Amino acid sequence: MEIFAAVAIAGSLSAAARRLNLSIAVVSKQLSQLERRLGARLVNRTTRKLTLTEEGLTFLERCREILNSVADAEQAVSGRDGVLTGTIRISAPVAFGRKRLAPLIASFAARHPRVRLHLHLNDSIVDLLTENIDVAFRFGDLPESSLVTRRLVAAQRVICAAPSYLKVRGIPQALSDLAHHDCIAVCAGQGPGVQIWRFTSPEGEQSLRIDGRLAANNGEVAHAWALAGLGLAQKSVWDVAEDIAAGRLQVVLPQYRREESLHAVFPPGRQIPRRIRAFVDYVAAELQALERKLPDPMKKPGSMKPGSARRRSLSRR
Repeated sequence: MEIFAAVAIAGSLSAAARRLNLSIAVVSKQLSQLERRLGARLVNRTTRKLTLTEEGLTFLERCREILNSVADAEQAVSGRDGVLTGTIRISAPVAFGRKRLAPLIASFAARHPRVRLHLHLNDSIVDLLTENIDVAFRFGDLPESSLVTRRLVAAQRVICAAPSYLKVRGIPQALSDLAHHDCIAVCAGQGPGVQIWRFTSPEGEQSLRIDGRLAANNGEVAHAWALAGLGLAQKSVWDVAEDIAAGRLQVVLPQYRREESLHAVFPPGRQIPRRIRAFVDYVAAELQALERKLPDPMKKPGSMKPGSARRRSLSRR
């Protein structure tokens, strides 16, 4: 099962062999023996790539459950002294992963030297089962699914721009003014240059279709363009907090914010191992402490102290 899971994750026999420190011949033989015993083909092999069959996908999901149970059993014996062991595979958006999560992973790794942590950065939604991800960090409203979720912190999304852009183009006073501004789109499948900006406003939930002159499929690129004075961007406060506080970016139309949350998402149908629970608990505590220092978009730049509205929202949680 470990060999099959390694092959499925790596996508090739050679990569799995390197990961397991085995020869390709041994990996191939063990995989063939497993398929014969099950009476089913688990992988489709070609000269260029290896893909899982439908039976392989089903078997991989069950293998993950069993292997995690084995790891938990070992942890129960070897980890009686409180030492965490095992591997945690993490998925996160690029900007948040680089700026916020990577430092927390480093500090967690220093505290738990027997835990292996693999971080995968991707602005697209990845399939946790096929990509063998233990926990994913995702912003916004989550669609109905069998995934296990845990809300970590609030994550406001605001419209912002560089002062140099606003000096030339003016500060929008109403949502309709955005039609006359350069809005930077982060494409997410709606079409080239198209993004839907959603707002939690005094008038209720609203949305606006943005057809940007500048568009990218990466949030960090849009962030850099906004800093360069190329237009307005809708960004999470987690990504632009320091820029707002330093005055490099200025929030506009602050009443049109997007109230959302950051969630930890886990694969369905299995108990969450102790090492993963400990990691998510650590991330949640650190982010909640940092949240209290984020700037309030309703205030002028220059202060990292939250306003009373922010404190009230924290107390409600």
